[in-house]
Amino acid sequence: MSTAELLSKNVLQSKGMVDTFLKDFSDADMLFRPAKTANHAIWQMGHLANSVRGLVTACGPGVAFPFEDDTRFGKSKASIDDPAFFPGKAELLGRFDQGMDIAAAWVAKLSDAELATPTPERMRPFAPTVANVAILLASHAMMHIGQFTVTRRALGKPILF
Repeated sequence: MSTAELLSKNVLQSKGMVDTFLKDFSDADMLFRPAKTANHAIWQMGHLANSVRGLVTACGPGVAFPFEDDTRFGKSKASIDDPAFFPGKAELLGRFDQGMDIAAAWVAKLSDAELATPTPERMRPFAPTVANVAILLASHAMMHIGQFTVTRRALGKPILF
């Protein structure tokens, strides 16, 4: 297995974990905040979908996504609780899943030389190479799973792991 294939599998594994942690959430659960200033899961999923698209297109400008960046998921909108403002769970999970599938396919095709390519200047402090972006695609989603775990506990949902 090549490095790119391993990184691609990691992206898909993270996608599957997010889906597992949110599969029993209702639309109302997706808007629950386990603490007053915590982000709700609906905002986090829009943020994750935007992030996947943004990371991939910054390094692979020819990679096409079926959705555009959604401005409802910028930091300034994280405090909004109005369910009418945001798309529903199904739409956002679909967007995220599509994005991660596209990202995984893009990563799987990268050569070692492409993985070593420097990222755009603005990304270098947190992802200096394309390989770092491939790692970030998976680890960013996993970080949010930690937040979903807290929400699960606060909602009284079953512990998964």
